[in-house]
Amino acid sequence: METLNAGQQAAFNAIMEGKSIFLTGPGGTGKSFLIKEVYDKLSSPSHSVSLTAMTGCAALLLHTKAKTLHSWSGIGLGTDVVPLLVGKIKKSRRALLRWMKTDTLVIDEVSMMTPEIFEKLEEIARKVRRDERPFGGIQLIMVGDFFQLPPVAKGEVSFVFESPLWNSMGLTTHALTEIVRQKNPEFQAILNEARTGTLTKASLKVLRRRMDLDYKSLEIQPSMLFTRRGEVDSINATHLKKLQTEKKTYKATTTFNPITQTRGLSTNSPEVEAAVQALDKVAAYSVELTLAVGAQVMLLNNKTNGLVNGSRGVVVGFERPPTNEDLSGAKVPAKEAKHSDVLFPLVKFKGGTELIQFHDWELQEFPGVKRQQIPLKLAYAITIHKAQGATLDCALIDVGGRTFEYGQAYTALSRVKDMESLYIHDLAAEAFKAHPKVVAFYASQTSQTSQASEPTHS
Repeated sequence: METLNAGQQAAFNAIMEGKSIFLTGPGGTGKSFLIKEVYDKLSSPSHSVSLTAMTGCAALLLHTKAKTLHSWSGIGLGTDVVPLLVGKIKKSRRALLRWMKTDTLVIDEVSMMTPEIFEKLEEIARKVRRDERPFGGIQLIMVGDFFQLPPVAKGEVSFVFESPLWNSMGLTTHALTEIVRQKNPEFQAILNEARTGTLTKASLKVLRRRMDLDYKSLEIQPSMLFTRRGEVDSINATHLKKLQTEKKTYKATTTFNPITQTRGLSTNSPEVEAAVQALDKVAAYSVELTLAVGAQVMLLNNKTNGLVNGSRGVVVGFERPPTNEDLSGAKVPAKEAKHSDVLFPLVKFKGGTELIQFHDWELQEFPGVKRQQIPLKLAYAITIHKAQGATLDCALIDVGGRTFEYGQAYTALSRVKDMESLYIHDLAAEAFKAHPKVVAFYASQTSQTSQASEPTHS
């Protein structure tokens, strides 16, 4: 485990010892990375690890095997009373098996979970598994940062840690403090202040240097972060329409592995249609994607050449794959290769130019059934919500005097890797605010928090 720092290693050790933990820390401290390491090391035929997240976006960013908590648990919206939810789960063979077979349950982005859902799930676990231990004996790994986006609420916000159940679960807190996304110490200090709503005049002065910069002349321009999806969709559509260059449209398709096709499933199977619709709603890809030469785009998957989910680029052309390989490894002409008649987008990224071909997103309910689409999306603007958990090459943020939710300004600011990647449209200290309940909660956790600087104890 040489890739883990001291704080990650301490949390990893606790998990491997079977402890239920709350894994927290600022954005960019490697929480998701640690969870992937845990999944790889802990999963085995005799130990089942289930990966979940509170939103579809977070689940897709976490791992290809992750599902939303609501989907995994089989509770749907979770508005029914527990007896009805238990009955619903018992009628679903897949949901029931997940509850019965899971040894370790990971829940990411718990800052967006309400106390009500947490309490319902805990009671469901005990009833379905017929085990009166907390959460039916399932090891729980709660992951998230309450200083980031809070639960969606019409009235007063209630955090999951306010539930009496939170303390009775016996969770040990592991707070990662070593920021690995941002390497600049000055920027790290600013982010820590922004996270807790204590931005100093000196930090504001540094951030103001990133205002009024010429970004419009850049070939790869920063993505604008907004709070509302409507604004984002409108900005992306407007910018695309302005481009008087060659355009191509790609539609997502459903593909089947040969072994899946023999089971009688097809695109017209009702269960497949329902699963496809559910994935289309939460996935980062667009069901219908139109690109043009000159379009600002973002990559949606990781590649082996250093490009990652969140890498920013610009479309510079459309080309066919030059060659492909047959099963023997020999090169074959492009016209004989799969999708040889498709012109794929050629994208110039900061790290080089890449021809972006189709990528598969597998339906968790049906292994071997996949949605196939170009792993790009227009990136003139994106929502802060969809950016949570991602690392952006460059971003333009507006953190001025307009009303911001608690944690929203910090979440936007912490998406970029360095100060040079940050562009600020407007800036106001009052935009960076932490919820008083969250501040009090973390203060109460200080004594039991595992700091990254502390040595690992066996």
